[in-house]
Amino acid sequence: MIWFFISVVVFLAGHIIPGLMRNQIVGWMGQRAYVVCFSVLSLVLLVWVIHEVLVADFIPLWPFAPWQVYVALCLMLPACILWAATILQPCPLSIGRKNGFDPNRPGINAFCRHPLLLGAFLWGLGHVLPNGDLVAVIFFGGSAVFALVGFARMEKIRMKEMSKAEISEILAGTRRFAPRAVLHGAIGLGEIGLGVMIYACLIIAHRYVIGISPLGALGAFGG
Repeated sequence: MIWFFISVVVFLAGHIIPGLMRNQIVGWMGQRAYVVCFSVLSLVLLVWVIHEVLVADFIPLWPFAPWQVYVALCLMLPACILWAATILQPCPLSIGRKNGFDPNRPGINAFCRHPLLLGAFLWGLGHVLPNGDLVAVIFFGGSAVFALVGFARMEKIRMKEMSKAEISEILAGTRRFAPRAVLHGAIGLGEIGLGVMIYACLIIAHRYVIGISPLGALGAFGG
């Protein structure tokens, strides 16, 4: 289990340190190279953490029940739609592209400025119940908390690159979380369609990457 905690510490350091030194690193290698390198580093560290979760000692906290998988499946669909929105729409104050944002048509930003992080929160929250062992709860629960903390952190990082007028304009038409905006076009058919595709791909890949089929756990398919 010690390697799990080491991997978590390195994962956090791999996010915090580049964030604190962002300006210096960008000045040295450029914005695009920084984004690519940070993305690759984050992915590698995440794979390491997940590996340590899978091989860590199993210390049960509560018994498994099929209904817990339904909770995960229900939360993962909106998470995938939020990730799709991150791909298709600009997110000027969060992870995602900044170019193309229109304050008069904020899109997903009227619902949540941080769709990728909100999706990560739902992913972590949804995976806590069906993984009722100590290491998994720490990992998934910690990921959910880390995502929420990232809301303010990402805004602080992005605002450093903007003028006061630009910040005021963006803040006026966007919200950290405003559910009613979903009813006013914050999420369109494109985001829903791509989100469903991501959702289906994750369900299929889960069995081969993680070794467990979510549908198999429900008895819907073998696995």
